[in-house]
Amino acid sequence: MEKLDILIAGIGGQGVITLGKIIATSALISGVKALVAETHGLAQRGGAVNVHVRLGNVYSPLIKKADFLVALEATEALRNLSYADKETIVIVNERVERSVLPKVKMLSLDEIKERLKEYRAIYIPAERIAIDSGNPRGANIVMLSLLMEFGLKKLIDEDKLLSLLDEKNKRVYLAGKESITFLRIR
Repeated sequence: MEKLDILIAGIGGQGVITLGKIIATSALISGVKALVAETHGLAQRGGAVNVHVRLGNVYSPLIKKADFLVALEATEALRNLSYADKETIVIVNERVERSVLPKVKMLSLDEIKERLKEYRAIYIPAERIAIDSGNPRGANIVMLSLLMEFGLKKLIDEDKLLSLLDEKNKRVYLAGKESITFLRIR
């Protein structure tokens, strides 16, 4: 059986842990082994949150090198590059947040893109797509739709995944899927 290693990174309140649980649950009901590990220190204060999701023939929940790095906040892609190599697909939400840590320089999206130019990166305005679809908190589901299209559907049955989503999240998922025609991996 094939395996996939996915690192989901973001900040507290973005649905990072929820996204990891949706992926793991949809894998399990698709008959695929799933292991998950979460790290969320100051998540309730807007701090970093990471979820390791390993699917398929795996025995440990922690990732060494990710097949996919999903960043719900753009700066988190940079903070987690130690899990990426040149083959990793980096899916980046175009949202940039000011750090909760004092005296940390905020990077622009262009600066982040410049630092990621050697990686296989995809950028998407997930927040805008979610808002336009009627669910302002659905950026994580937009990112899920991209992840499905770029690799998860090899292991996960999309109908089973959709069965886990309520109607407003299904709308966001389908809107994210529609946006894929405009994206390309750099």
